[in-house]
Amino acid sequence: MAQVLGKRVSQAQRLDAVKIPRRVRREPRFLFKWHPHRWMFAGKEWLPNLGKLVIDPGCDGVTEVGGTDLAVAGNMRRGWSIIQHSDPRLGEYQDYMVAVPHASGGFSYLDPFQKISVEAGRMFTEPGGEDYYAFLRHLVSSGIVPPMSANILKIKIHDEQKKIERLQGAVSLNPSNLIAAGRLKRAEERIAAMTRAGAPKRKRKTAEVADVG
Repeated sequence: MAQVLGKRVSQAQRLDAVKIPRRVRREPRFLFKWHPHRWMFAGKEWLPNLGKLVIDPGCDGVTEVGGTDLAVAGNMRRGWSIIQHSDPRLGEYQDYMVAVPHASGGFSYLDPFQKISVEAGRMFTEPGGEDYYAFLRHLVSSGIVPPMSANILKIKIHDEQKKIERLQGAVSLNPSNLIAAGRLKRAEERIAAMTRAGAPKRKRKTAEVADVG
């Protein structure tokens, strides 16, 4: 019996597979990064607001062959922490980059939380939503991202308070401005929720108590 060589063509490799359209720019590889000042308030909780170190050869310290040592060092000097794909603390989120085939050849690299669809030659992207928020919570609880400090929380609350003061001024000048009054009410509710949420705290492992005697 003849031996079958090779392997079955994957869904992404089929000629009729859906690919990112040519008109859409190819996205290079990336690493997630985080800065101590970057936090966002999502509903009822503070979560780290990540950035991306784009691995684009020849740009921002990335070498022509894709080396990232200089780019990583430059970001760290500016206070960023790099979240490596291989960090074992990521658990199920290890190797978080997803390669999506591109119609012009090669791949675009996206995070696994984005939902993309292609229709009539156009690409539509939806943010990760709750799946992404779960990832951000894991970064804090696993110790990859330190909890927000009390000082950073004060800065965030102060910035929000300045927005409220501006809205209060607009309402005082024109009390009949229902749009400004509505924005003021929502801003006051938001800052109250921010204050109640406080800074996120890393989960502590429950210590085991051993019997003595």
